[in-house]
Amino acid sequence: MGWHLLGQVAPRDLRGAREQAHWAAQVIAATGETFCAHEADTSHTSMGWDTALAGLVGRALPGEAACRIGLRVPDLALCLLGSDGVPRAELPLAGRTLPEAYRWISEAIRAATHGALDKPLIHPGFELPEHALAHGGRFAREPGLAELARWFGNADGALRRLAQQTRGAGPVLCWPHHFDIASLIGIETGQDGRAARTVGAGLSPGDASIDEPYLYVNHSPATSRRALPPLAAGEWIRERWVGAALRGGQIVAAGDAAAQEGLLRAFLASAVQTSRALALEKLVG
Repeated sequence: MGWHLLGQVAPRDLRGAREQAHWAAQVIAATGETFCAHEADTSHTSMGWDTALAGLVGRALPGEAACRIGLRVPDLALCLLGSDGVPRAELPLAGRTLPEAYRWISEAIRAATHGALDKPLIHPGFELPEHALAHGGRFAREPGLAELARWFGNADGALRRLAQQTRGAGPVLCWPHHFDIASLIGIETGQDGRAARTVGAGLSPGDASIDEPYLYVNHSPATSRRALPPLAAGEWIRERWVGAALRGGQIVAAGDAAAQEGLLRAFLASAVQTSRALALEKLVG
């Protein structure tokens, strides 16, 4: 799929859509926590982007049905997907509460699995930013949801391309805690066989530090350098976390779809290369 032009809704006007989708995605995380084998990195609660659905999809649930739970972002609808990825049942969330969403998914899973998966959903316990939805508030179909979906879809395509071309890159996953979609690149392995030095590349739809969608590249262990190398695009962040960021407003201002995609690719290439070198430094200063 090609790049979808960004900017129909200004990046700084997407907070409402981001919050609605973030809380809705917790239902998917809860199905992974309740029914899937647990992983130490909590990836059993993670999601992938499904282009056909224009939404986030959780892991296949155990059993012959192999169904998945998805969230179609543009119209904020929960979906129960068959093994072929086609929605079998849908629940538009606008006007409904979070407990209602949980109950509907539980009943849909029970019906799809003929009672084989019949448990109340358990949330993994991630702490989310305060919102009325946590206290009985109702979901709303924010006007920025379709634009938010374009941000996720574009980022997923770019990050998948990066992962395919980069040795040591892991799958592109959306994490329900911070609601970012990212790939973790292992660049050096420790004696225990685990990645000791890594670079992470992803998209945040916005958060407390940057209130708009932004691409980021971070590295671990984080450098303590005060002077950091120049980037092809974007900026270095030093507060709360250390890494490179390309703000959504900069991407939109680049111009047409080709220019937006070109700026994002240039940022990722430059920031990943530079962050890799920083992570591999044995001595920093």
